[in-house]
Amino acid sequence: MPPAKRNPSKGKSKPTGAHAVAEEKSPPSSGKTPSAPRNIKAVLEHKPPRKAARDRLMLETRRLRTMFSEIAEHHAANMEGKIASVIDALEARTLPDEKIDEMLKALRGLTVKPEKGRRKDLSRIEKTVETLLKALEE
Repeated sequence: MPPAKRNPSKGKSKPTGAHAVAEEKSPPSSGKTPSAPRNIKAVLEHKPPRKAARDRLMLETRRLRTMFSEIAEHHAANMEGKIASVIDALEARTLPDEKIDEMLKALRGLTVKPEKGRRKDLSRIEKTVETLLKALEE
């Protein structure tokens, strides 16, 4: 007959004294390994999983697109307002011929290619509108 296997916990008595108190009061294990980062810097430096990073990138890019559209709309509204104020001023008063010629020269000197949607065309229009506003103020 084979020898019977013994359960090592059977037959042992519980520890007594100071060792028993320390063993009973030990905090429950959090399940973390000793090598897990414990400070905030280490946690923040930890790279997120690839899918999470990709999702975050897509979210931030969509936010950028929305911000760009909002800024472009505000900019266009501001420029249209300035142009409308020039039109209102021209309708409200009569100007000397020299002033009219100066303003026509500024408008006719404007060369843009709207189909290309270039930033430099927008800045040229802005400069022309500023020139018209200055001419009206003089």
